[in-house]
Amino acid sequence: MERIREWISREAVVLGPEFLRVDGILNHRIDPAFISLVGEQLAIQFADAGANCVLTAEAAGNIVAYELARRLGIRALYAKKGKASTMIRPLVRTVTSPTKGTTTELAISSDYMGSQDRVIIVDDFLYQGLTSAALADMVVEAGGTLVGFGFVIEKAFAHGRDVLQCFGVPIASLATIESMNPEDGSIVFSEGRA
Repeated sequence: MERIREWISREAVVLGPEFLRVDGILNHRIDPAFISLVGEQLAIQFADAGANCVLTAEAAGNIVAYELARRLGIRALYAKKGKASTMIRPLVRTVTSPTKGTTTELAISSDYMGSQDRVIIVDDFLYQGLTSAALADMVVEAGGTLVGFGFVIEKAFAHGRDVLQCFGVPIASLATIESMNPEDGSIVFSEGRA
């Protein structure tokens, strides 16, 4: 995980005490080598979880979910932004983005999530935990079993982990940030929490 922290330190841009831009490697332009490393490390964390599905929210988590699913030999599923008219029996939650300040409806077809599913929820960031909690609620509503949460970057100062702990499953973060300084661009990491 040290390599992931080094990569983030080298490539990320601190925009403010709460905001970090990683769009050059993770959520706009994708660095395949970085995503490969992320997938490898998350697969190690969840190798024994018995999962058969990796779930994320459209769109930033899609590549992370795909890479983890590929490495575990299971399928990936993402909650769509908005409910398509072709989606029958959708599971729906409304979430507010702390970075964009907008409200988004997330939907998963119940055709693709059910009682047979053992699910790992992943995303690029763990910030306030609201999106991941909404996804976890959908897994529970579908009768599935949540087996863990995985994140590339956790912003510990936002306490998103506290929101997710009520689900009683492992929470793995590959790079946990304690603080960021926009004046000098520095990032203070803590040891990874899994």
